[in-house]
Amino acid sequence: MKSNHVLYRAFWIVMTLALGLGSCNVINPEEPKPTVVHLEPFQFNIEPGQGSGNNKITETWVNANGSFLGVFNPPVDIYYLDQGQTRFTFYPGIRNNGISSDPIQYPIFAVDSFEFLAAEGVDIDIQPVTAYKPGTVFSLLADFELSNSFTDNRDTVSASNLIRSSVDVFEGQFSGQMVLSEEAYFIEVGHAVPMSGLPTDGKPTYLEFRYKSEIEFSIGVLGIALDGQSSSNFFYLVRPSPEWNMLYIELTDKIVESDFPAYKILFRSLYPDGSTEPQYNIFLDNIKVVHL
Repeated sequence: MKSNHVLYRAFWIVMTLALGLGSCNVINPEEPKPTVVHLEPFQFNIEPGQGSGNNKITETWVNANGSFLGVFNPPVDIYYLDQGQTRFTFYPGIRNNGISSDPIQYPIFAVDSFEFLAAEGVDIDIQPVTAYKPGTVFSLLADFELSNSFTDNRDTVSASNLIRSSVDVFEGQFSGQMVLSEEAYFIEVGHAVPMSGLPTDGKPTYLEFRYKSEIEFSIGVLGIALDGQSSSNFFYLVRPSPEWNMLYIELTDKIVESDFPAYKILFRSLYPDGSTEPQYNIFLDNIKVVHL
């Protein structure tokens, strides 16, 4: 009897282990391998008359079959578990007004899409391509290569000017340079020819530019009425940057709220009171105002 009891217990132990192993496979089935999308940074294409092709696309926003997957910093691998015919859509992203906590899909750049069959173990390399959207209007282009359009000196300090310079250049041979010193202690300058036709219906309008600066400076818009009267609004302070940086500054609300028939972009800076530095330099390049 004792021998039979031992065999009986052994039988149930074996059965329990077998059932347990089987149930583990049911509870934790083998997961399918994802499709791996190797995403590269955007390629940016430029057409004649659109200025520099240099850009600061910081992120890529990704949708799959209309569903939002996330915001990615290429180069990066995206693991996609769904299977079947899939359309990936890629949106170029920037930091709106240079604010790190405000990433957006840049409304002036075109999106790109790829369609492929997602399946287990599939790897695909993708480099999306973007450009300015068709119909983008370039109301201001200033790269200082052939001339200097920022000659409207609005201050009363004769020593301060924005000049065409080869001292420090982002690309090409020339940039715009402002020098602040005890003599040139204040500058406020805009471009000579006003921009007309900026949209007042809320269509996206942006100032794009490169800068390198030893001192902070301000950005403003000058609204010009039909009778020649004008009103300025300095709304953005640019911090010093020892290296060339790029900003996308949204003008949409400023244009809608003020509703002038023409505008100028203004740059303004002040030599710090009590400073012992002989001078401070501000360099500008690839200035654009673009809108849809």
